[in-house]
This record gives sequence, structure tokens and C-alpha cells, in this order.
Amino acid sequence: MPHRFSLAVLLVLLGWAAAPAAQPTRSPDALAGRVDAVLDTRSFDDAYWGGLVVDLETGAVLYERNASKRFVPASNMKLFTTAAALDALGPDFRYTTRLYADGDVQNGTLRGSLVVRGSGDPTFGGRYTGGDLTLVFRQWADSLKAAGIRRVTGSVVGDDDVFDDVSLGEGWSWDDLVWYYGAEVSGLQFAEGTVDVALHGTSPGRPARIEVEPDFGYVRLVNQTTTTSGGGVREGYSRDLGGNVFTLTSSVPAGRVEREALSVVNPTDYFVTTMIGVFRQRGIDVRGEAVDVDEWGRRPQYESLRRIASHQSPRLGAIVAETNTDSNNLYAEHLLRTLGAYTYRGANHQLGSARAGAAAAEPFLRRIGVDPASFRIADGSGLSALNRLTPVGIVAVLRGMHQHADEATRDAFYRSLAVGGLTGTIKNRYSSGDARGNVHAKTGYISGARTLSGYVRAANGHLLAFSLLCNNYTVRTSRVNRAQDQIVELLADYEGQ
Repeated sequence: MPHRFSLAVLLVLLGWAAAPAAQPTRSPDALAGRVDAVLDTRSFDDAYWGGLVVDLETGAVLYERNASKRFVPASNMKLFTTAAALDALGPDFRYTTRLYADGDVQNGTLRGSLVVRGSGDPTFGGRYTGGDLTLVFRQWADSLKAAGIRRVTGSVVGDDDVFDDVSLGEGWSWDDLVWYYGAEVSGLQFAEGTVDVALHGTSPGRPARIEVEPDFGYVRLVNQTTTTSGGGVREGYSRDLGGNVFTLTSSVPAGRVEREALSVVNPTDYFVTTMIGVFRQRGIDVRGEAVDVDEWGRRPQYESLRRIASHQSPRLGAIVAETNTDSNNLYAEHLLRTLGAYTYRGANHQLGSARAGAAAAEPFLRRIGVDPASFRIADGSGLSALNRLTPVGIVAVLRGMHQHADEATRDAFYRSLAVGGLTGTIKNRYSSGDARGNVHAKTGYISGARTLSGYVRAANGHLLAFSLLCNNYTVRTSRVNRAQDQIVELLADYEGQ
């Protein structure tokens, strides 16, 4: 008589089992057994898993696997970066970008230069102005007029020296650099270092119609696109690594619009060039062009310059929320360098560098019980495959922020995390179950690394901190997501004491 296999058994054998039904677990041993059953499937034979779950009410370790081993954390690196920034600067910290006049004003003419001094603000642009990219520049043009300036004879100088001149993270992959998530870092940043490109499908066989915002000639677009009669969008974007000429080879169905944010080279020049364009539109006759402060030939003496206008960023708490909820790489990179610019007190690294930022965070790590030598910090965002964190270290950060002495700092960190089924990078996960609306976590992904760490409240009312790191997997990333989500559901249903 032939063997008969149920569909459920067949799915288990193939490693495709659906998420378990809500079944409470009442002891750490039982919980560990069920977590191991999720991870020890044939699907993950070549994967490297690390995990740690700690009850923050009792301090008990509920589960661990390779917890002291080092993993590529992907965007779980942002947990370290944002925690260290909040701890050092507080959630009410704001960046301030200032515009100065260097010279005398005679009959409406500034006989000299304008100087804009960057503070490392990653938010300058449209995200916090209702999408109006150039609002602040228009306001500054009005401030120039109010100061009696309608003509500028000299250059417009961009001072980005709050950060060093290393614009990319260590170990970043070259093919990430055209996209918004690989945008360059600068102490003077506009529009998150990107231009917004829209491709409008026209008639089949014809090129798409291209729009770019802002459009002040900073980038050049080579249109090799095609409009198709149907189907989906096929993306094709490339850029010379050292310049701002983009070749667009996408195909777009007729009547459809494809939108993409593409990163530019030299954000400082982009900031100043766009500002000049807006000033000219607003009737300010700027005769000179954009100049980097390092090429100006002298250092600005700000105490002797006339301040014309300034702009403050949102609070750091809001910046951290954007960084973690939506996994904003640029914001994370700026936060790491901000630590290096504003809080580093050593002499071994250049102020405003990523390495200075990592060194500045070491006292925080030691205070929460983490040996800095157990970490390998290559960047602030996790885009680099050279980063290394341990589940023990990540959970220590989560525990340290949960127990932080400052309530506002503690709350800002917790609220910055995406909420399962509701917000951010886990909005489309946890469509049902006890983790929905309960788990607050940070995802991470680069090729071969999928990570998830955060907090979830168990059925017994205790808040649990967890870290689930998967490296070197070869199955679809969705399969790793499903395993992580199964485990988080098990934690949400845990009833042990």
C-alpha cells in the first residue's frame, strides 16, 4: 500500500511550513525547542544564524544561538548609531545651517561673497517642508532682500568642513552608488543628495518623457528609454562614478510614470548650485558661481561676517525616527559623523569622520556592558558588508536604551522603531497574530544578510529584547523573513515566568 503524506507533512519536509498558530509556550526550554525547530530546517542548511532573547523584566536569557559570534548586521547597524547619537546629544538636539555675507553692501550690491556654513544636517530639503524642496532657499532669498542685498559680485561658498571629505562609507559597493540609499555624505547636504527623476510613458516605441526635480542644470540625463505597449516597468539607471551624467535605459508602459531618486556626486556643490539657481529666480543677481570652502583660498572668520539667515533641522528624535522606521541610510551616516564632529575628544581620528564617530561612541558601549572590540564599525547605516555585530551586543544596546536614565531618550529610541503590521519596514509583515502592533523592531538587508532586532511584549506581560541575525543564506529572503516572523510570534505568545 503506498504511503500517504498529508499536505502539512509535505510542507514541513520541504521547509515551507506556514507560521505556527498561536500556541503559548510556558518555559524557556520549550521556547528554545520551538525556535530551534524553525531554524533547523533543510532550507537553512547553508545559513549562519545567530540569536539572543532576553527578558528585560527579569534579565533571564530565554534563547541563544551563536550569540557571541560576529555577524554582518546590515541595517541593524542603525540601532547602534541612533542609540549612540541619542545618548550623546539628546532627542532635542537640532542642526543649524547658516548663511553669511562676506563684504560690504553698497546700493543693494554685496561686494563680496556669500558663505553657507553646513552643520551636517541631513534633512535640508523637502522631507519636512511638505515636499517643497526649495522653500528654505526662497526664504533665504527674501532674507537677502530684507538685508538690502539684490546683487552679489563674488562667489557663493559652501563650507562642509564640519565633516571630513570622505563621502562614502567604508566597503560600500560601487553598484549601490547611483541609488538614493547609496547617496554621498556631506557636511552641507540638500535633498538627501538626490534628484527626483520621473519617466512618463508616451507612445509605444517612443522614448519616455523625462522630468527632473530640482532642475537647475546640476545633472545631465541621457534619454535611452523606451515606451512599451504594456507589461511592467524595467528599470535602467547608470551614472559615471565621478560625475553627474545619468544614462536612463528604462522601459515604461504607455500612460505609466516611473519615479526614482538618484544620488548625485558632490552634495556640497549640489547644495550651493541649487541655492544660486533659486536666488536668481527670486531676483537676486548672483554674479559668481559655487565654490567649495577648501578651494576658496582662505578660511571664513565667522565672527566678523554678517549673518543673513539660518535654518534649524527637526529635533534629533524625529531624525532618529526616520532613520530607524524607514531605514534611511544617509541619515545614519550623518549621525555617525555628527558624533565624530560634536562629541569626539580624541586625537587619533579626524573630527567629523566616521572613525571619530565610532570612537566617540565607545564610552556609551562600555557603559551598557559592550566591549567595543566585539564590534567592527565600518559605517553608520549597515550598507557596508565590513560591519560586524554580535547578538549579545545588539541586545545590550536594546537593553541599555530601555534602561536609559533619561526618559525622553528612552522613549525617542523605542518610538523610532518600525511597528509590526503598521509602520515602516515591517508594515507589510505581521498581518495577523499577537506580534501585530506589538513588535517594535529594526530590519536589515544586504546581499546574504537578513536581520531583525527589537522588542516584543510577551503574553506574560514582560518586554523581551531580541536579535535574530541570518548570514550566508541562499533561499529567498522572504523565507528568512518568515522564519524570523515565526520566532517573533513565538515570543509574543510566551507565557513563562
